[in-house]
Amino acid sequence: MIRILAIDIDGTLLNSKSILEEKTIAALRELEEIGVRIVLNSGRVFSSVMYYARQISKNPVVIANNGAILGSDFDNIIKSYPLEDDVVDRLYNLSKENKLDFHFYDLNTYYSDTFNERKLKHLLKNPNVDGDYSVNLSITDNSLEVLRNKNHKAYKFQINGVSEDDEIVKIIKNEFNDKLYFTSSINGVVEMMTKNVSKLETLKEFAKITGLKTSNIAAIGDGLNDYEMLSGVEISFAMGNSKDELKEIANHVVRDNDNGGIIEACEIIKECNRCLI
Repeated sequence: MIRILAIDIDGTLLNSKSILEEKTIAALRELEEIGVRIVLNSGRVFSSVMYYARQISKNPVVIANNGAILGSDFDNIIKSYPLEDDVVDRLYNLSKENKLDFHFYDLNTYYSDTFNERKLKHLLKNPNVDGDYSVNLSITDNSLEVLRNKNHKAYKFQINGVSEDDEIVKIIKNEFNDKLYFTSSINGVVEMMTKNVSKLETLKEFAKITGLKTSNIAAIGDGLNDYEMLSGVEISFAMGNSKDELKEIANHVVRDNDNGGIIEACEIIKECNRCLI
């Protein structure tokens, strides 16, 4: 029986305009009422994931930064897996030396040395209202220094505008192969967390904490960073707008994020659970 539904945010929970629709909230609340825990599982920063989780659940639990943080509130971080300071220092310096577009996250802040309004648009609470973000922004000439002065840890470091074939990406992967987990939510980015951290592993850890098994988990997503998660759960859903790689391995391909894909997945889970009663 499914007791946990893990949901990606961008391209899955939100529609193509980055809006969480009321009908989606209603479907998820209905699922929670019959005993299925909703766990948002995203590459986003913790504060941004929590912003949406609170609209759905009275007692939300979220997984942020591709598995680097598991928590139910800022004062209740259940598990966290920060990047090592020397690794962040090296990634920052390599990025600066090679003039790369990059950013990194602590619990609630997006750090970068450059401001790109288009790149930040998906982090707006309301895409039609400029400047009101679901995350704090720290855009300075030396974002690493700001992080260190706050005595905070970084949980994800992301480089944008690169491909797997770029020499700098090969250098980074070769140097940090034993220290970092690499993934990509979309083409053209490289997301880095500490080794052995992933959406799936932290999701399985949450299930274990709550006395459940992998056989009690369903998951839904659309991006390449959802591949492992969808491969490792009992019931997997690929959104209609997913990458083809996800559609090939998912148990179900549902409608896209503009046409009720989440709602369709909820109905399938309810039917599966009814058959087991």
